[in-house]
Amino acid sequence: MKIVAGDIGGTHARFAIAEVAPGAPVRLGPMRKYRTREHADFGSAWAAFRSDNGGALPAAASLAVAIAIEGDVLRFPNNDWALDRRTLAGELGLDQLLLLNDFGAVAHAVSALGADALEPLGGPEAPAAGNGITSVIGPGTGLGVALFAEREGRVEVIETEAAHMAFAPQSLEEEAVERVVRARYGRCSIERVVSGPGLVEIYAMLGGGEWDVLDAGTLWSAAIDGDDPVAARALDLLVACFGAAAGDICLAHGSMRVVVTGGLTNRMKARLATPLFHDPFRAKGRYRPRMERVPVQLCTYPEPGLLGAAVAFQRGGGA
Repeated sequence: MKIVAGDIGGTHARFAIAEVAPGAPVRLGPMRKYRTREHADFGSAWAAFRSDNGGALPAAASLAVAIAIEGDVLRFPNNDWALDRRTLAGELGLDQLLLLNDFGAVAHAVSALGADALEPLGGPEAPAAGNGITSVIGPGTGLGVALFAEREGRVEVIETEAAHMAFAPQSLEEEAVERVVRARYGRCSIERVVSGPGLVEIYAMLGGGEWDVLDAGTLWSAAIDGDDPVAARALDLLVACFGAAAGDICLAHGSMRVVVTGGLTNRMKARLATPLFHDPFRAKGRYRPRMERVPVQLCTYPEPGLLGAAVAFQRGGGA
């Protein structure tokens, strides 16, 4: 059957038509992407996709959203959209609707991908699929964190809000970042540092000046290309914070594999393959030998949220 797969984040809403069938690989059609700030609400973006798709959509959908699935009304933390779970299916003209956390969807995707979409970044070779826990982490407008457990051929995905744990600085520079962020927001979570907007905060702390957070992409380009030395240094610091946080999350999850995902992660993969990331990842005191046995992989699949939304629908018995 055909469904609409959606990946709804703070900056973009992505949609595609997916074909799902029991026991068969999910097939995704072309992706269409809409900037959230150009649409007053989710219904406007949905209508744009329906129009661009010829005016008709399947009567089933699986939507991965960048928010915890709790309560009747879901309010996005990184834009002004809200979804009313009681009325959404009817408003969209759907007979079947699955809502799941966006990083839960990414974890579904990672669990279904083959080795050709998972590039090694560090640690030992990842084991073949089997029993065990994998942490899935990726920065974007926010920071997504989920995990999945493989047990006797079955996959269980657990969505988390680990990104909102308190940031734990490991150096004087990181302490300075924490003070600046805490002064501005009242609290400094991991997400405030390890995310697209986090680079803007670090850049300002290092003396680079204020930067429009809505134009963070330009700063990321300057950092990755090395055109702005302060931006490049800010990115180095962010990568170190990412490594330390990923290691802490791995320990908290009890996982023995970490997969990092997302467009920003793929753009900075050269840094993620160096000690800049892996030294703080492994620097866990008495648990360093354990961390040295944890493989870290990069998910290179371009749209894991969309794929995972469709995989979750398939696994949930919708197809």
